[in-house]
Amino acid sequence: MQTRQLIVQCEGGLHLRVAAQIVKEAKQHRAEVHLRCAGCPRANACSIFELLKLGAGQGTPLEITAEGPDEDAALSALEELFTQGAGI
Repeated sequence: MQTRQLIVQCEGGLHLRVAAQIVKEAKQHRAEVHLRCAGCPRANACSIFELLKLGAGQGTPLEITAEGPDEDAALSALEELFTQGAGI
């Protein structure tokens, strides 16, 4: 299992469009991927509803964990979404 710490940078926080991009990327990997913010239960990255329930606004630190055969690739791809691709 691997973990990375990221911060939501998008002004609108983790909203529907952003959550959809996370789900799309997470579903391309065989690793189980979860996101968590302080005081929230962990959310399955393949569930748009669970991601939206996090209520993560701009500046919210998130912990992303992945466990499985391609966990490093999954985390790297999601990290890229947060830092470059999705404007999260």
